Parts: sequence; structure tokens; C-alpha cells
Amino acid sequence: MRGAIRRRFAAALACFALLMACGLPHAALAQQAAPPASPAKAAPGKAIQECATCPIVITLPDGSAIGKFPVTRVEFAAFANETKFDGKGCFQMQPNGKDWLSGDNADWKSPGYAQTDRHPAVCVSWNDATRYVEWLSKKTGHEYRLPTLEESVAAAVAGGTDEFPFGGDPATICQYANVGDVSYGKAFPGDARPHQPCDDKFAYTAPVGSLKPNKYGLYDMTGNVWQWTNSCMKGDCSNAIFRGGAWNDTDLENFRVRHSWGDRVQVRSFALGFRILRPAAP
Repeated sequence: MRGAIRRRFAAALACFALLMACGLPHAALAQQAAPPASPAKAAPGKAIQECATCPIVITLPDGSAIGKFPVTRVEFAAFANETKFDGKGCFQMQPNGKDWLSGDNADWKSPGYAQTDRHPAVCVSWNDATRYVEWLSKKTGHEYRLPTLEESVAAAVAGGTDEFPFGGDPATICQYANVGDVSYGKAFPGDARPHQPCDDKFAYTAPVGSLKPNKYGLYDMTGNVWQWTNSCMKGDCSNAIFRGGAWNDTDLENFRVRHSWGDRVQVRSFALGFRILRPAAP
């Protein structure tokens, strides 16, 4: 009996010695027995906010999270105050709705019309928006960036196939999007372009969350402000793409989910803002 026990113990020692001879450390043995779990992805629709002045992001089915709203003035102010950001010079549309001139003293604090902290930050270039997400990444310890055009469109359609984030009926646009409509027409009587025949009650930008969200619970995925993406324009990365349409756009085409424009990365406009994306955990 004792001989059998000794033989089994000797065999066990031989097996252990063989493993060690092959260079397999104790840690690897432990990992083989119980491999570490992959980082858990938040369930779709969960709201995440990493600090009091950080934008709220909503988790998406692929594990990424996108801004619930465009970045607001109070959120951009936190960045501007900490980094001493000073971005003067911003294009402003003239009363005729056709001409655009650069206001040398216009900026995100004074775009040319009244705003509150809850309004989307405008007069922000692609370069400015990129500086913001780099600052936010450092501040929170998590990666943030601008969404690509494809990511922005996917978030806008919210798993659907409709032409607009709010469905296929353009007659309901003023329930979901701040566009060039009746209120806009009253504020800009010199703009001869045909306006949308509805009224969202806002002549300029609206406070974020004022209108209805899409199916993912995201607001202003079309209308209110154009939004920069992280995609180059026709392969030329000195120009970046933006999409979504804005409060001063009267043409319905601008609000279709797959419609986009682009401009130089240093351009600032009083109808152009941005939204952030937090990539999925690897």
C-alpha cells in the first residue's frame, strides 16, 4: 500500500518537473485553470457620465457609447477654462440666408445670437473638437473621440432603415429636429428660401433635449447643429465631414441621415458643433 502511494507521488512530481522544464510558469498554470473574463460591455441604452461637466453618453449595441446630446456650452466651458482655450473667428450667415462672413470676434461664447449653458456649443472647428476629446480622454482615463461618419449614421438610424432619424414621414420633422421653419422665417424675413411648413418654436439653436429623441434615446441626431465626424472628406484629411443639418437649414435634403457635407478642419461656423463617442472596450 505504502509502495503504491510512493509511486503515485513520484509520478506527480515527475509531471510537475516536466511542466517546469517546458518553461510554463505558475501564473500560466493558474490562467489555464481559470482564464480572465473579458471586460464586460454595458447593456445598450445605459447612460454614462464620468464627471459633473462631462457629456452623457448612451451605450449602443456594439458596446460603444455616443453622446446623448451634442456637446453643450457648459461642457465645452469646462475644457476651455482648464486649457485656456481661446478660439476667435467664426463664420456667420447673413440675413439673406445666402452669404456667409467671418466674424473676427465671434466665438463659442458669442456666436451672434443668444444661448444658455444648455445650448449646443457652436463656432467649434474640427481641430477644436479634437482638442476637446483629447482633453476629456486624459481627464477621465477613457478614450473619447469624434464618431466616424458611419458611426454617426448608424446611431442616427438606430437600427432602422428610414431616411430620417425620426422615421419616414418628413411632416413630423419639427417634433424631432430644430430646422429652418416658421420660427426661423420670422427671425430671417430676408431669407427667400422656402422654409419647412411646421414650427419647432426655435429661431436659432435650441437647448439640447428640447425635442423628441430617436429610438436609441439620442437627441438632435438631425437638426439643431451640424456635427463634425472623424472622417476625412474624399480622402483629404485637411477637410473633415459633418452631418445632421442645422437650425438655419430649410432644405429637407440636409436632414436625411446619410446626407453630409465637409469643410476645412480649421473652419468654425455658428451652425456647427460636435458630438462625442466612447469606443467599445477591447
